[in-house]
Amino acid sequence: MKMTNIARMSVNKYMDLITESRVTMVDRDKLFEELKSWILQLPGVTPATHRFGGTEFQVEGLEFMHHHGPSFLDIRLSKSDQATALKNGIAIPHRFAPQAGWVSFRIEKSEDLGPAKQLVQLACENARTRMEIQGTSTGQSKLS
Repeated sequence: MKMTNIARMSVNKYMDLITESRVTMVDRDKLFEELKSWILQLPGVTPATHRFGGTEFQVEGLEFMHHHGPSFLDIRLSKSDQATALKNGIAIPHRFAPQAGWVSFRIEKSEDLGPAKQLVQLACENARTRMEIQGTSTGQSKLS
């Protein structure tokens, strides 16, 4: 079979892209396990089974994050943190519950762990604050 000039140029261009860039295979499971270990070291964070499968992460029983597979995170932020994350392109809008502060984040490469950790930290702090406010408003005392 004889290759046309256009096909040859396309193949050559594609091969040049492969040889010019460093192709690195990313193990998303490994990246997620690294993130999960970090999350579970945050004060007061516990894992629980998410109602749609997978794991959710909670502070005092309040979910602040869950995942769909090893690379797709759903994270609940305050409304102001959500607006900032979306405006800066750090996160993408959540498919079903953006009105509640939820955003989504994809882990594609190891460089994504830093921004993911920043969002998770904000979400965890927001959940902790919400639980403190809820405890105060219901007259419950919080013992440390």
